[in-house]
Amino acid sequence: MTALMLVFACKKDDEKDPFEASYTTETVQESKANVEQNAVDLVDQLDALSSAKGIQVMMNLADLQPVNTEKSTLKSPVLKPLSLISSLGDRNQITNVFKNMQEAGTVMESDPVAISAVFDSLAGKYIYNFETGEFDMSELDGQIVFEFPGLENDQTNTAIITVDNFSVADISDPGENWPSGLANELPTGIRIGLKYNNVSVAGVSLSAAYKSDGMPTKVNVELFVDDFTLSMTATHSPYTSASYKNTLKFKSEILFETYIAAEGDWSEDNIDNSIEDTDENSEIHIEEIIKKANAHIILMNLQVVGRVNMKTLGDTIWAIDERRELISEEEEAQAIVDAINANAELIVIYRDSNKKIAEAEAFVESKVNDYNGETEYYPAMRFVYADGSKVSVEMYVKEEMDSFFTSLNQFIDDLNAEYGLNIDPVDFEED
Repeated sequence: MTALMLVFACKKDDEKDPFEASYTTETVQESKANVEQNAVDLVDQLDALSSAKGIQVMMNLADLQPVNTEKSTLKSPVLKPLSLISSLGDRNQITNVFKNMQEAGTVMESDPVAISAVFDSLAGKYIYNFETGEFDMSELDGQIVFEFPGLENDQTNTAIITVDNFSVADISDPGENWPSGLANELPTGIRIGLKYNNVSVAGVSLSAAYKSDGMPTKVNVELFVDDFTLSMTATHSPYTSASYKNTLKFKSEILFETYIAAEGDWSEDNIDNSIEDTDENSEIHIEEIIKKANAHIILMNLQVVGRVNMKTLGDTIWAIDERRELISEEEEAQAIVDAINANAELIVIYRDSNKKIAEAEAFVESKVNDYNGETEYYPAMRFVYADGSKVSVEMYVKEEMDSFFTSLNQFIDDLNAEYGLNIDPVDFEED
C-alpha cells in the first residue's frame, strides 16, 4: 500500500487541464536549469523575509534583558499571552494551551480553566521601562498591548503589539477526551498587530468554527510580515469532506503553496469496516475511505499536479498483495508499477504558460542490501522529458539541484549567524 499512498496526494486542482498541456519547446537542459533557478529564486525571497522589519522587531523583543539578570523579558509572565496565542485554534494543541494558561498563574489549578477568563485577566497595557528593564502594567479592557523598543538602539518605545478581537464559542457537548481542567469553550477569533514607528509591519489573525463536541469545522490563520503573507485554511465537514491549503505569498505572487482535499467517508464505523485483519497484522483499505482526492504543489512558477483512479488502483494493489506468496519480489514491484502507471498521471508544468516540463512515471528500482547481500526491488518515480530521456527523482535532486542546495545552505548559515540559531545544513548527498 506504500505505492498507493505515494500517488494519493497528486490529483489536479486547477480550472485549466494541465494534462492537455503540450511540452515546452525548451531543451531538457534548459528546463532543468530553469527549475533549479526557480528554486534558487525562492530561497532569495525567503532570505528577504528573514530580514523583514517585523522579524527584526520580534527578535529584539526576545533579546530584551531585564536589569541585573540574564533572563529575557520574553520569558516574563506578562508576555505569556504571546505563547498562549501561538497555540490557539489548534484542537490538537489544546494541552499546550492548558499548560500555558496554568503557567500564567491566573486561575486556581483546581478550577476549570476558561480561555476567556485568562484573556480577561491578562488584558492590559504593558509598557517597557528602560530603567528597570521590566514591563509596567496598567488596566485596559478587552485588549493586550505591549509597548517596547523595536530595535536594539531605540531609546523610546517605538514598537507596539496589540492583541484584540478575541472571541470564544461555547462547546455544548464536549467529548469524553475533553481535558478535565479546561472549561467548555474554544477560541473563534483573535487579532494581533505589530507596528513599528506607527507603521504596520506584521500581524496575525485567527477565525475558527467548531461542532458541538469541539471538533473544528473551519480554521483560518493569516500571518503577514512586511509584504509577505502566509495563510492556512483547513475545512472539515465531518466526516465526508476536508481540505487544507497553505500559501506563502510575496505581495500578490505565490511563492509556495500546498493544497489537498478529499471526499469520502472516514466515520469511525466506515474505518472499522475498511480494516482487513490478516494473520500478521491489520490493513486499512484506504480506497474505501477516500473516494476522491485533489492536490497540488506550487513552487513559484512551477506546479506539480496529478490524478489517480483511487478505487481501481487500490483494488489492483490489494489483488497483488493476495498473490504475494506466488510471485517474486521483482514481479511484485513490477506489478505495482504497472498498476500505478495505468491508473495515475503526474506532471510538472510552468504556471505562466501551462507548458509541460516533464511527466513522471513509476519504475522498478533495485539495490543490494548491505546486510545480507540480496537484491531488493521496490517502486520508485522518475521524470520523463520530451526527448524521451529519463531520470529518477532521487538522482535528479542529487545531480541537478546543486545551486539550490548551495543557496539554501548559505541562507541557513546566514540565519544561524544573524539570530544565533543552530539549524543544520541540508546534506543533499546523503542516501
